[in-house]
Amino acid sequence: MTWPYDLYICDCGYEQPEDHDGSCGAWRHGGTWHDDGYRQAFQAAAREGHAYVESTSPHNGHKSVVFQHIEGGGLCEVCGPATGRRGPYTRSPNSRQYLCDPCVRDLQGALDDLHKSIGAYRSRELWPVLEDSDR
Repeated sequence: MTWPYDLYICDCGYEQPEDHDGSCGAWRHGGTWHDDGYRQAFQAAAREGHAYVESTSPHNGHKSVVFQHIEGGGLCEVCGPATGRRGPYTRSPNSRQYLCDPCVRDLQGALDDLHKSIGAYRSRELWPVLEDSDR
């Protein structure tokens, strides 16, 4: 069984990052990669102004968005509506979301404090998804 990774590219013609915040409705298929090709799919999406990669489970057909990219960063899903700050699509211990640098620092600091309090080794828990795929 293979895992397909489909690239979808925004076809709305928007120029500014903030124009892509939830208003895109026209998408074109940009290609399909399989299995370990997800890295190439993520890289292809990162070369576009706005794109996402969707994977489909070969077991049950469930579709999931596994990577998103907006040139200039997506609106931070923690503080963005109040501050307007933007950042890359980031992997955290419980989700993937757009996070700005201050929120990444704050969340990583909270995780470091938690690890210290339970005697666990501290490690970097928050990574941009594109960077994480190359580790």
